[in-house]
Amino acid sequence: MRRDPKASVWIPRTLEVLGSYSPYPSRMNERISLVADGAVAKPASLRTSLYRYFFYGWLFRDADRGTGLEQAIALRHNRAQAKWLPIYLLRWAVGAVVLLTLELVLERALGSPMLSAALAVAVVFAVMYLLVTTICWAFLHERRQ
Repeated sequence: MRRDPKASVWIPRTLEVLGSYSPYPSRMNERISLVADGAVAKPASLRTSLYRYFFYGWLFRDADRGTGLEQAIALRHNRAQAKWLPIYLLRWAVGAVVLLTLELVLERALGSPMLSAALAVAVVFAVMYLLVTTICWAFLHERRQ
């Protein structure tokens, strides 16, 4: 159990995973009333926005911790979030193509082997990230039966 600072109640771990703030039916809508009372969401910083634009780790939950029910809920959540992985694949593929083009231009036009090598390493990292993301998407993507 942990204490929720917004709702001023203790939350059992299973209800926290399910998204409920309180085990009492009369307090189930407390989360909605907090938002309706005029609380405005603070916009994310540029650093956070860039991180979320390029990296998808914030979308997923750890499906290796908790009880069996919590693991099943986390896995279902992760499978639902896997729909965003092709967008991240596209972003990184475009970035890899831009880096590769820049690497080729710098090598031929400027004749700078050190800068070209640094960009080539960046391209290799981008390709590895694409491979890992593709494997994650393949395992999480639900197949229609």
